[in-house]
Amino acid sequence: MKTLKQDMFVTSAVRILLLMMLVASSEALFFDKKNVTIRNEIPGETINIQCYSSEDNLGSHDLAYGASYSWHFRVNIWGTTKFWCDFTTKHGSGNYGVYTRNLDEVSNGLFQWLVKENGVCLIMDALDNKLYCQHWKKPPSLL
Repeated sequence: MKTLKQDMFVTSAVRILLLMMLVASSEALFFDKKNVTIRNEIPGETINIQCYSSEDNLGSHDLAYGASYSWHFRVNIWGTTKFWCDFTTKHGSGNYGVYTRNLDEVSNGLFQWLVKENGVCLIMDALDNKLYCQHWKKPPSLL
């Protein structure tokens, strides 16, 4: 005959097991490594980027034509990690989110950004490598 203590133990054990399974599945979603690469595709021009999150400042980087800057990170436990970059070129400038959870759905954890004369473009890996482009927020006349 089962006692109340045995029932409580089994119930607690099942809850702990379910919690462990939830944590394990969320680790796959939130704690997998994300990779960001920014490549300068403006011929004959060196651009400047400065990338950061609310927790990390990656500093200022000058990228010659064809050069890339890359970093990787893990999303925080709350899933709120975001990275932004300030881009400055002769063609325009602006501040753009280069990692958000929404972008993760089309990038499969690999965020490849191309800096072009008309703006910045994300290669959407999950959508047959289509480009998601954003025009410069500040045209050169406002620099």
